[in-house]
Amino acid sequence: MHSAYTVRSLYFDTVDNTDYWDKIAGIERRKKIRLRIYNQDCSLCKLEVKQKFGELQNKESFIVDSGDAHRLSLGETSVLKKYFREVPFSVDLYAAISLHCYRPAAQIEYDRTAWQYPLYDTRITLDRNVRASESNMDIFAPDIIFTPVLQEQAILEVKYNEKMTGFISDVLGQFQLTQESYSKYCAGRQRYYDFMR
Repeated sequence: MHSAYTVRSLYFDTVDNTDYWDKIAGIERRKKIRLRIYNQDCSLCKLEVKQKFGELQNKESFIVDSGDAHRLSLGETSVLKKYFREVPFSVDLYAAISLHCYRPAAQIEYDRTAWQYPLYDTRITLDRNVRASESNMDIFAPDIIFTPVLQEQAILEVKYNEKMTGFISDVLGQFQLTQESYSKYCAGRQRYYDFMR
């Protein structure tokens, strides 16, 4: 199955940008907190926590309504309290956000083409035209001025459970691909750090 859509993510970070610097430093145990929408559609808003423990990754997410998504983009994290009963991990998320003073830090947007294959829940994504903004944190704003981050290259990800299917591995092996860890959030923020130097 194939689909194409635009992804916009609002990333949260501490006042001293702990998650950004943890990634830059290659800290083994780190996380990202982001609010995500698709095709600028306010009907599906996901709040996600992506954690990495060495080579292992874990992602937890839940749907928030558009009003709460807007309030989160304004830094009103107390709206998470209404999800405590239905989403148990939202309690820990709210505690972490409050304790470490998380606030909206940057918006990253890109164009994604995605394919799904049922064996081992295989998902292949190709992300292009990565762009970033630190000037507007409203996740629903239609007229954000983005700075290009990645234009001449694309990010190919193959995600799966248990193992990669043989034919996909064979296809990928025919191309000159560079395997590396790439953070759209850090790449987007790096543009602003470079500008400020």
